[in-house]
Amino acid sequence: MRFYLATCEFKWTHVGTRMENVWVQRELGDELYRQCNTTGFTLHMQHTASQTLPSDVYCSCDIYVDVEDEREAVLIALRGEVLAHKREAPAPEKPQSG
Repeated sequence: MRFYLATCEFKWTHVGTRMENVWVQRELGDELYRQCNTTGFTLHMQHTASQTLPSDVYCSCDIYVDVEDEREAVLIALRGEVLAHKREAPAPEKPQSG
């Protein structure tokens, strides 16, 4: 089962190199990146021209993970919901002084 995880942008020259892994790890976070590089998980990156930066130099990378085990797939799906909600959470209000 394949799950969408995130999108990041970097130079086309980084595709297929160790630098691509650095950008992907930075986007996913260390814990999720390590999990996606264990047995039963396969990271898959889909590259397209950047929509926000000069597309002759930069690409957009959609990051997916293929999960073999059905139980693990459910856990990744649940984790994705938690991560999505964390990213959407509003910033805490600053206390008013005075």
